[in-house]
Amino acid sequence: MEMKPISKAEMTEAKIAERIAAAGIRLRFDKVAVRLLDGVKAGVGQILPIDQSIAFTVTAPIKLPAKTSAALQECLRQLRAEGLSAAINGNEIRARIVKNTSKHMPRVIGFVHNPDINADLLLTIAARSLRE
Repeated sequence: MEMKPISKAEMTEAKIAERIAAAGIRLRFDKVAVRLLDGVKAGVGQILPIDQSIAFTVTAPIKLPAKTSAALQECLRQLRAEGLSAAINGNEIRARIVKNTSKHMPRVIGFVHNPDINADLLLTIAARSLRE
């Protein structure tokens, strides 16, 4: 089996996940969560300027993943500077635009977490990391 090389963006995502884990926050990486995150990244990443990223969070469990992904992508395409705090199909969504990021940073990064987690703390850790 051939291994595909890891991009700088993927390495950055792994480092951010490590920082989040070090803060005592557990993320969800089940099949539904990973599929939703991958779909949103693919659907939104190409529309952002080279020096901007979007960080977003979604609460688990994700009961309507296809509909939630489509609605979330639409919201992120229209995201304004003040960010987003909304419910989509029963999932709490938070999102922020992160400006002044390097061209090697991921354009879109997302996290799925349990409802008892502080999503704003997740976004703060991600935003700091994306600006490094």
